[in-house]
This record gives sequence, structure tokens and C-alpha cells, in this order.
Amino acid sequence: MGAGSWWLAGRTLRPAQQAWEKQQTFVANASHELRTPLTLLRASAEVAQRGLDEADKRQALLDDILQETDHMSRLVDDLLLLSRLDAGRISMERQTVPLPELISELARKMGRLADERDIHLEIGPSEGAALGDPERVRQVLLILLDNAFHHIHASGTVRLEAHLVGRWVQVTVQDDGSGIPAEHLPHIFERFYRAPARNLQGDGRSGLGLAIAKGLVEAQHGQISISSQLNQGTRVTVNLPAAARASQITT
Repeated sequence: MGAGSWWLAGRTLRPAQQAWEKQQTFVANASHELRTPLTLLRASAEVAQRGLDEADKRQALLDDILQETDHMSRLVDDLLLLSRLDAGRISMERQTVPLPELISELARKMGRLADERDIHLEIGPSEGAALGDPERVRQVLLILLDNAFHHIHASGTVRLEAHLVGRWVQVTVQDDGSGIPAEHLPHIFERFYRAPARNLQGDGRSGLGLAIAKGLVEAQHGQISISSQLNQGTRVTVNLPAAARASQITT
């Protein structure tokens, strides 16, 4: 009886599995195919723009084309990355990632953007080393910082810090923005999901950033969670496996 049920369940699920695999293949192939025309479109707009005087009204039109092309290119890259994560076809290096060094680098790079947007980027204590892919850990933190910058009032504060917590290195990104309504929190890592804007710095985003961050963290055997309170802010917590002999340097 048990073997028969297992066989029937397998036959029932097989079409769904095949449909999912076909969908993932389509997304990956479509993303690849879109890259070339988008690159050509951007190059053509840049050439056309160089041939115009600064006062020409067509400059603004070409600026719009360049901005939308860049937006589409980022969306295509995000979809391609998600399809690879779903298929388990993304390569991950397992290295020691010193968090103090990485956070210091991000503070320098994102600090300039924070200044432009009238945001205070605060760096808290940073200690420990994670076991993961350095580029992918950096990508996750950039996504979280960029997301916080877009969901905070001008003159607000975003705080980044890292601590050793047992066998984990815990990295947190916290802001003092308007927060996320409780009913939206269970969906915040879903693809294309965006909570209603509440006096944000900017919008027009794809809603894929947090989904990508979650996929990259879990691909490195980590965990990610989010908590938020209205009018008090949002906190995203990333737990990554601590590397053996993790650095105890504190900045």
C-alpha cells in the first residue's frame, strides 16, 4: 500500500515538476536573450546623445531611454540570478569572510550615497568572520543597505553592525524609518512584492532585492529575517555560519 501511494504521488507531482523546470529554463533563456538588445539600445542612445547640443530637448528623451534601459538591465540580471538560485546552478565559494573589513569597505562606498540622500550611515561594532562567498555576502549587504536607503525619511539613520552569536556571525541592518505594516511582513521576501510606500526616498523598484538576498543567504547555509514596527523602523538580521578561528577584531 505504501509503495503504491508513493508511486501515485510521484506520478501526480511529475507534471508540476516538469512545468516548473520549463518555466525556470524559459526565464533563464529569456534573460540571456534580452541582455544583447538592451546593451545595443543603450549604446545607440549614448551615441545619439553625443551628437546633440545640451540645449536640445531630445537630450531629456534620451536620458529617459538610458534610465529605463538601465532599469531593464538590472531586472534581467536579477531574474537570471533568481533562476540560477532556483536551479541550484550558482557557484558559491566557501571562504573566510572577515566582517570588519567588509563592513569598513561598505561604509566607505555607501557613505557617499548616504550623504547624497541626506541619510546618516552609522557603523556599529563589527566582529567575526563568516564562512561563505565573499562576493555574495557583499551583494547581500549591498541589497539590504540600498533597500534601507530607499525606505527611510531624509535625515534618517541606517545602522550596520556584526556580532558573533554562538556558531553564527549575525549581521544587522537597521533603520529608523516609518516601518512596515505587520500584515506585509510575511510576504516581504516574496518576489515582486512591495509594501505600500510610506514617504520613501524613492520607488519604481522591481521588488526582487530581498528575494535575491534571501536566496543568496540560504545558498550559503544562512538565515535571514526581518522585524519592523510602524513609525519606529525596520531591522533585517542575517545569520551566516561563523568561520573556524573567526576573527575577534572589533572596529
